[in-house]
Amino acid sequence: MTLTHNGHNLLADSAIPRPDLGDGPVLHGGLSTLGRAAVAEMNALGLLVDVSHVAKSAMLQAVEISRAPVVATHTCVRALRDHPRNLDDQQMDALRATGGLMQITAVPGFLRSPGADGKVRARVADIADHVDYAVQRIGISHVGLSSDFDGGGGVEGWMNAADSANLTAELLRRGYDAESVGLLWSGNFLRVMRAAEAVAAAG
Repeated sequence: MTLTHNGHNLLADSAIPRPDLGDGPVLHGGLSTLGRAAVAEMNALGLLVDVSHVAKSAMLQAVEISRAPVVATHTCVRALRDHPRNLDDQQMDALRATGGLMQITAVPGFLRSPGADGKVRARVADIADHVDYAVQRIGISHVGLSSDFDGGGGVEGWMNAADSANLTAELLRRGYDAESVGLLWSGNFLRVMRAAEAVAAAG
């Protein structure tokens, strides 16, 4: 469960405020009191805390207080594309330190800057570039893949599920072995799911 979408809410500040809805740059300074309680309740229920849309302040607070690893289900690397929805090195390091996961997504605007004509042209290789950076920074165990096809995702070579082999082929070409590809596609996400379930079972 993500704590916010675009726009601040009662739980947390968003990475993308909505001035058209009356948002200022900051509402809570990260998580609200209710947001902190929500993280605790999600831990108790075995739900994964998704920090994809939250402001950096709220993301770091969620990582700090969650008893289970948190996940950014659809994001990219801010060092490669300066977008408020992407994670910077500090955020990535925080995920690694707490066993969390970031999933590189196929949203073109998160992968590349617009060209001179204002259009963003992203390819499978751009996704692999972000994977490479994240793996080198925080390790293969903390990186995954996501499409966000229902939320604007889709790049040249991976526009739908039928194209998924193209991304696998690019990763193999770059030297990832079958085990690593398995971790990126599903293994790491299953790990954090099991960790959240274990925290809930422990009470």
